[in-house]
Amino acid sequence: MRAVQSGTRLSVLLALLAISSLALAKPPRRAAQALRSTSLTFTLKDGSCLDGPIAKITPKSVTIQPPGRPAEAVARDDLRQASQNGSILFSARSSWADVEGVHLMSRESFVIKLRTGKTVKGKPYHIEDKAIVFKHGWRPKKVYPKSAIVTVDYLRVKPDAFGFDYFTQEAPALLFFYPEFYDQLKGLEGRVPVRLYDAVQREDNSPLPCARP
Repeated sequence: MRAVQSGTRLSVLLALLAISSLALAKPPRRAAQALRSTSLTFTLKDGSCLDGPIAKITPKSVTIQPPGRPAEAVARDDLRQASQNGSILFSARSSWADVEGVHLMSRESFVIKLRTGKTVKGKPYHIEDKAIVFKHGWRPKKVYPKSAIVTVDYLRVKPDAFGFDYFTQEAPALLFFYPEFYDQLKGLEGRVPVRLYDAVQREDNSPLPCARP
């Protein structure tokens, strides 16, 4: 009986030691995030592109770490867009073409502000050159002409990337990417708003060049 109890105690002790070893070997939170890091693409106003995660960020500049190359700092004023796998997560231009190019995923939507002051939220049924169309169930289509729209924001899910997800938990990154939404970000449940169209700004629907070094 004692031999059985001793064997049982030894088994439990070995199991506890194994669990402790796994806990000690588990990488810290930042390292674990870095392991699943995905690359972001930064398109600059001079037509060049940089790929890589964010190494450092302030309200006025972002430092990108291209693979196999030295880190490079980019001023906010020099950045035109940032994206992940073709999905925009920052844009410095007003573009109806970018609105038309969005493919909304689950939990993503548009937030449209009209000249009347009304705000419309949801997934459009269709986006045309001169209008955004909504349709809910059997209700008739609701057409919002482009001329009646002030802004279009793309409410997208945060990308699962160390260089974005980790840094955008801090104020400098939020002020860099989304200064106009800073006070609203806490209630968006893992989503970030990207302003794609602003009727006040000059509209730019040209294709974005992306020359890589």
